[in-house]
Amino acid sequence: MRSYVRAKYGIYLDSSSDSDEEEKALLMFTQLCFDERLRIIRQPIPREVQIRSVITRDRVWHDAKMMNDYFTPGTGYTSRQFKQRLGMSEDLFEKVLGKLLEVDPEWAERPMVHSLHMKLVAVMKCLCKSTRAYSVDDYTRMGATTIYKYLKRFCHTICMTFGSRYLREPTPEDVQRLLAENADRGFPRMLGSVDCMQCPLKNCHVAWKGTYRGKDKDSSLV
Repeated sequence: MRSYVRAKYGIYLDSSSDSDEEEKALLMFTQLCFDERLRIIRQPIPREVQIRSVITRDRVWHDAKMMNDYFTPGTGYTSRQFKQRLGMSEDLFEKVLGKLLEVDPEWAERPMVHSLHMKLVAVMKCLCKSTRAYSVDDYTRMGATTIYKYLKRFCHTICMTFGSRYLREPTPEDVQRLLAENADRGFPRMLGSVDCMQCPLKNCHVAWKGTYRGKDKDSSLV
């Protein structure tokens, strides 16, 4: 033990000392050295500090551009183009936004960062056009996490406000009305179905080519 400590740590012990005390001192010293080495070995490897990337979004300019594109008559998109891009008319958009502010005051929080119209535009692009949240950032200047937060808040508010009217089970009067409307459109006895493949069409959609399996050759889609 004495030779090991001398060779490993360069410590010379006196051979004239008591053997028991010497052995205890050697064991304690060796244990301390091992603990120190293990502490050094187990230290986590220092990692390079990752700095969060900052994007210059310039929200004020993009918000003004959005208002000019969508909500300034005569300078931006037409009513038809507005509905194509957001899935609703301008009047309905303003009504929904007014209802959101009335029911959920927190929707109006941080207006200097994200304007009220910009929040709803981002939500409508995701809901009506199935646009990915990270794909809306280039126009709305919002991160995906922020858009998801507004999307969840919007869906919750709409369900709580209009759920009793639009998410209820249809009444017998609703069933008769829907059947009559569909019959006038040429789809009798149809209620909630969008499968129109059994109806003869003069011109076939390219995506539907070869999908018809009816018996009537004159009404085939191919």
